[in-house]
Amino acid sequence: MDAVSLSEFSDSLANLAMGILKAKENNIHISYVTCDISFGTPVYLEAKLRQEIFRTGPVMNEFLHQVDLLIKEKIGVVARVRCFLYEANDIYAIN
Repeated sequence: MDAVSLSEFSDSLANLAMGILKAKENNIHISYVTCDISFGTPVYLEAKLRQEIFRTGPVMNEFLHQVDLLIKEKIGVVARVRCFLYEANDIYAIN
């Protein structure tokens, strides 16, 4: 993907997180890691989230569905998408 397409994809992904997951913009971090794929799906998306009462099973399923559609539309592949929810007291971080 070129820089403009990557930026548009990032904006769309962040908007999904803010809209569906009620994520705060300053808590969203999107990183791209490139590597040689020797076997398996060429695109992998992993989301790590704080568990919140409003992030129910149906909400998470809707987020997964919308991310899947976004990747198919913008990148043209079926991606492996994983979301991991963590209790706030299990997260240790600075900055």
